[in-house]
Amino acid sequence: MAKSRKDNKGRVLRNGESYSSSDGKYQYAYADETGKRRYIYSKNLTTLRQREEQILRDKLDGIDSGQAKNQTLNDVFDKYMATRKDLAERTFAGYMYQYNEYVRKGIGNRKVKDIKYSDVLLFYKKLMEESNLSYGTIEYLQRELHPAFEMAVRDCGIRTNPAYNVLGQLKKQTGAKRGVRNALMPEQQAAFLDFMDGHPVYGH
Repeated sequence: MAKSRKDNKGRVLRNGESYSSSDGKYQYAYADETGKRRYIYSKNLTTLRQREEQILRDKLDGIDSGQAKNQTLNDVFDKYMATRKDLAERTFAGYMYQYNEYVRKGIGNRKVKDIKYSDVLLFYKKLMEESNLSYGTIEYLQRELHPAFEMAVRDCGIRTNPAYNVLGQLKKQTGAKRGVRNALMPEQQAAFLDFMDGHPVYGH
């Protein structure tokens, strides 16, 4: 495929850029953080250069764009949980259950680099409105997602944590309040545990 230092409009291309007259595509070649040669393509020069600028910003900020390219939230969360061997067995199981139930098959499949603050906010609102989850359950999920995103920031996979301070806005928009929690009496605890033991649904 023949490449030119000018495009079909006579515009001079920058270093790393080329134009293919056969398919009308622009290409930009660059080396990632590991030195591996990578390429991006576009049929629009302006779009290509916007992506070039993003790559440059990522390099200057130490963001590993190659790592983040295909990494999903599920990948990030599973890696985060692999580091949490300090959690009690029951707490670990609770985190995994909540994540698998509400996150993994939905927003968990999205690439972490594409998840924005507004996405997390809308995700929480949808859980409250459509799945009828309480604000307390959303707080529980936030305790899982926020540190997972934060690990991705520290690993230089993303620039900022999209879950940062999202609960404040959620409360403001929904008027949600944490319910009052009343501790069970010893006899109530015993009856509750007897009911749960071996139950086909709740026994997990």
